[in-house]
This record gives sequence, C-alpha cells and structure tokens, in this order.
Amino acid sequence: MQLCRLVYYSKYNISARSGVADDLKQILATAIRSNSGKGITGGLIFNRQFFGQVLEGDHAAVTQTFVRINGDPRHSDIVLTEMKPVGERLFGAWSMGYAGKSELFQALCGKYGLADGFDPMRMSGSDLTAFILTLVTQEQNVVSSEKIGASEEVGEFHEL
Repeated sequence: MQLCRLVYYSKYNISARSGVADDLKQILATAIRSNSGKGITGGLIFNRQFFGQVLEGDHAAVTQTFVRINGDPRHSDIVLTEMKPVGERLFGAWSMGYAGKSELFQALCGKYGLADGFDPMRMSGSDLTAFILTLVTQEQNVVSSEKIGASEEVGEFHEL
C-alpha cells in the first residue's frame, strides 16, 4: 500500500433542497461510513463558504474518494493544493474528524495571516493541513473511527 495525503479546498455550493446543517450532516455521515471501509482517515473544516479537507490512505482509495467529491454538487471550484506520498498518518485517529466554531479558530486565522477570516486560497497545502489538524485535534466536535450505520446520525456540530 502506498500511503498518501491529499489536501483540497472547495467553495460550498448551497443546496436548494436542504439547508447547511442537513448538507453537513450528510457529508460527514457519508465520509465516516465510506472512509472507514476504505482505510481512509482525515479531517474537515467548514465556514459556510469553504470546505477544507485532508484525506489520507492508500493512493488508489484516496484518489477514488477525491473523484467522488469532485462530482458532488455541494462542492464547487475545487482546488487540489497537495497530494504526496507520506510515511505516516497525521489523522490516524479519525475516519473523518470535523472541527467547528471555536476561539482556537480565530487564533489560528491570526497565526496564518488571515485577519479577514478563513480563506484557503491564501494557504499552502502544508499550512492548510496544519490548520485542519490543529482544529480537529483540539475541538473534536464530530470524530469517529467507527462506521456509522445507515440509520445512525452524526452528533452535534457547529460551523466555523
């Protein structure tokens, strides 16, 4: 298995049929269920405008997942900022970790020179990875290393 890390961001394409909360719950539930079955780990952040996500796992599985994300109408203007082979996982504890609103988010925006708020277009792939890892590690609003059944719901979450 060739372990790789993929980092991307996208703009949120608001769904006409559901709201932000419903879209996020659906995205997270699908990611947790699908990723744990494929050996993919990662982290996701969201601020009503942008998604930022890191995916780690077997190169083929990560690539297939990214292709699926590219076809998801909730994402637009998807930008791949980094894809590289890695020796170990940073997000190994989570099939998908999610970080929500926190004071830490505001502090990190300042640290990365984002005084006007989270803007992944102004971040490198490694900075976006570190940003997401710090938030997910500290916040852990919705994290799972287990499969979520079709009838189970994702727990509480907050937007950035």
